[in-house]
Amino acid sequence: MIATTIQNIIQMPVAIRLALGDRRTRIWGAATFLIGLGFYLLVLPATDTGGAIGLVSLRFLTVGEAGLALIMAALLGLTTALGIYGLKQGAHVTSGKTILGAIVAIVPTLLCCSPILPLVIATIASVLPAAGTLGLPIQGFIATHETWLYAIAIIFMAWGLYANARRALYCAC
Repeated sequence: MIATTIQNIIQMPVAIRLALGDRRTRIWGAATFLIGLGFYLLVLPATDTGGAIGLVSLRFLTVGEAGLALIMAALLGLTTALGIYGLKQGAHVTSGKTILGAIVAIVPTLLCCSPILPLVIATIASVLPAAGTLGLPIQGFIATHETWLYAIAIIFMAWGLYANARRALYCAC
């Protein structure tokens, strides 16, 4: 099983080359990459902006956050291209892992230092008063483990890329 997985990983560049050889998949992949890159560049620095998301975030963008944005956008764009290529070839392609990775990638920034989590906790606390004490510990956990959450997001996105590359290569066509 490990040998098969390693062989599939080695074949991933072949699948990516096949997918990017098609004009339509190249356009969709590039569009997804650019939209994802813009989104991640604006969202990732929100921890440093007190939760503000927008062009103001670019002033606080670090090299590390720009690298994360580039990696996650590339994984998203390649997975989209492979998914479209696989669908065109008749393979059953899923991108749930990539979508999960994309969601996990934005959650730490949105929940750590933005007013979203306190508002959600306050809404829940209006119905269940004991839930009101959960907000700060959750935000503290997310702020403390933000790097690990980004690593998990990248792993999910890479897993989605791997699955779509494997399906695109081994479709019944």
